[in-house]
Amino acid sequence: MKKELHQACLAELQTRIDRIRLAVEEIQAAANEETKSSAGDKFETGRAMMQQEKDKMAHQLAINVSWKNQLNLLNPAETKEVVAIGSLVITKEGKYYLSIPLGKLKLAGQTYFAISLASPIGKALLNKKAGDEIVFQQRKISILRIL
Repeated sequence: MKKELHQACLAELQTRIDRIRLAVEEIQAAANEETKSSAGDKFETGRAMMQQEKDKMAHQLAINVSWKNQLNLLNPAETKEVVAIGSLVITKEGKYYLSIPLGKLKLAGQTYFAISLASPIGKALLNKKAGDEIVFQQRKISILRIL
């Protein structure tokens, strides 16, 4: 199941990357088509706004590419005794894939959460073993399995 989840994360990231690249191309095309009107300040303001949007998209693209690179470094076939990066942690509260912060994913009718080690629950789960309990948001969460 962890391999399929890993692939689902990669696919989601690729979709995001493709969508952001398309948005950047569309912004660039709009900027290229913009013609200087008699209201010079209005033109410059429009170009500046497009550049800001393009910069924002470029930043999002860089983040998603970085996450994809981080995910590619993980071996989904590897299992560990304690929770670490790359672990799929099954608890009574949910299923957490400690990898990158993608959030909620549906796979084979199950809900998983792709989270980073920097997240509050990621920090709480780190270095725990199957059978351990953590306290998160004033709830006790039992770790059933680590894959």
